[in-house]
Amino acid sequence: MDSKDFPTAEQLNALIKSLFEECTPGLLECARSSGCSPEVAEDLVQDTFAVALEKPLKLYYAPNRRRWLKRTLKNLIWNHQTKVMYAQKLLSMLAQQRRESQTDELNPSVLYRGMIEEKDLRLLFRYWVRQEPVKKIAADLDIGMEACWKRLQRAKARFEKAYKEQMGRLD
Repeated sequence: MDSKDFPTAEQLNALIKSLFEECTPGLLECARSSGCSPEVAEDLVQDTFAVALEKPLKLYYAPNRRRWLKRTLKNLIWNHQTKVMYAQKLLSMLAQQRRESQTDELNPSVLYRGMIEEKDLRLLFRYWVRQEPVKKIAADLDIGMEACWKRLQRAKARFEKAYKEQMGRLD
């Protein structure tokens, strides 16, 4: 091809400007009829002309320039809808994972409050739930280990008795 076969920058700009003015309403309608909101439709039409500005020679040499613009728009719509579907699936997956990870668990200290004295419940909670060693509990209470074991045994016995009474009332 000779250099005279290539359009000038002014010719390409004039072509794109005239196609923009002529085709924008139809392209907007095409995007809206594909299910796009008016705002998204406008963005996609703008993107269509951005592609035309990136590839002006392809548009210039296209056998049917209006069809080229419409096909470009349809590709952009398809890409947009694919991304939206992916985002919706991801959001749904994350919501499902969150629902599955959330469990209704009641703190044992709240669940068993009132069944036995608070000091017994705290002692059992430290030993059973937090799994603190008797040596540490005894040191914190400033008592010997044997005395701590005895308190744990008594608290356990009171808890078992209260628990059985509670469960018997629920039957």
